[in-house]
Amino acid sequence: TVCDPYLNVFRGLIPPLGGLDLSPILAFLVLNAFTSTAAALPAELPIPEQSKQGLEASLQSTVVTSSQNKWMRRLQGIGSKTTTSAN
Repeated sequence: TVCDPYLNVFRGLIPPLGGLDLSPILAFLVLNAFTSTAAALPAELPIPEQSKQGLEASLQSTVVTSSQNKWMRRLQGIGSKTTTSAN
């Protein structure tokens, strides 16, 4: 009863062939595509001030590569670039 509304969308597209319902295959493929797309989207959570201070202190004591440095600037908002358009 939970899956039927979702599967009914695909049952309208693919009729049963000889009593075999192939609509769940298409439904799983579409669901997998949406899941993969959602997982590929970047999601950054804000870092609390207390965590930022601890993170900066730990970074100062370790060797940081240039790519790590870029990520840290991005997370801290230092390296964010804003574009302005001419009106």
